[in-house]
Amino acid sequence: MPSATTQAANLPIFDFSRFRKGDRKERREESEKIVQAFKTYGFIYIINYGISQEKIKDLFYWSAKFHELPEDVKSRPELLRPEPVPGSAGYIARGYSPVGREKIVQDTYDDDSVKGLRQVQDAKELYDMGPETGVPAIREPNRWPSEDVLPGFKSFFETFYVEGNELSLEIQRCLALGLDLDEQFFTHFHEDADNLLRLIHYPAIERKAIRNGEKARIPPHTDYGTLTMLFQDNVGGLEVADPKSPDKYIPATPIEGAAIVNIGDFLQRWTNDILKSNFHHVVEPPAERGLPHGHELAKERYSIPYFVQADRNKTIECITSLEKNGEPKYPPITAQEYLNMRTLASYKL
Repeated sequence: MPSATTQAANLPIFDFSRFRKGDRKERREESEKIVQAFKTYGFIYIINYGISQEKIKDLFYWSAKFHELPEDVKSRPELLRPEPVPGSAGYIARGYSPVGREKIVQDTYDDDSVKGLRQVQDAKELYDMGPETGVPAIREPNRWPSEDVLPGFKSFFETFYVEGNELSLEIQRCLALGLDLDEQFFTHFHEDADNLLRLIHYPAIERKAIRNGEKARIPPHTDYGTLTMLFQDNVGGLEVADPKSPDKYIPATPIEGAAIVNIGDFLQRWTNDILKSNFHHVVEPPAERGLPHGHELAKERYSIPYFVQADRNKTIECITSLEKNGEPKYPPITAQEYLNMRTLASYKL
């Protein structure tokens, strides 16, 4: 596939092996193209990114196996994700959240707006996991299903989590090089691998419930970490705000062998708004089958985002060197402070 971006799939596609395996000149050229795409779209596709497609198939196999467990099993206390406690490190919680518990909202300050948005239930269930190593006092422990419930699940995801982190570090090196920074600039702030891997299942629901506003797949929002790597099934539904017309959305069509990477709000802030964290949402996919009385059932969908987050206790400052005579647009902040602020809105009642 050519190195230049292509619009055949609405968003730019890059063969990431050109950065991973290229010589110094090739790495520089590819990183600059990728950074330019992120400045414009905030989203790209990457292929040949170093994780085998067999492993990605296994990823979705295990996600389906988990979500197929009976609800009473997934909702056991040892698996159920706890409600966040304001001001605590446990905001980045682990475990299972049933349909409707998490509500994606963009406004982090207006309580009335948040409460209004929460009246429309997000029709998804999810399971979150993080690193197995680190300082226990600042990390919510993972809540794994026991081996008698789902043998092999924990082992697979412990391995995949590490592989995903390695990919995220390579993407960070690419971004740093493309921004003319030291190649390890961003990785220095991601030494703890304090990321979040999420298994999302959108159950099949009546399309009428989505259309009349009773339920939503995921409304328009931006991600709030450093960056997100997304693996999606072939159902579709993800759309990204069109940079030429922000009130319109363009489909991020599933492409076999490709992952999606997007910039998060934290990195946009960090780069003084040079890199773009773009709005996106999940809409109803095509109908799966007809129901009595003219009703239609929207297909179920599986999506697996890997949210990359900076070390919680490290303070970031706007990188003003990216612009001539640049001035910081935001004050310094730690990843912990920023994530607490943003996560609270997602669970605020």
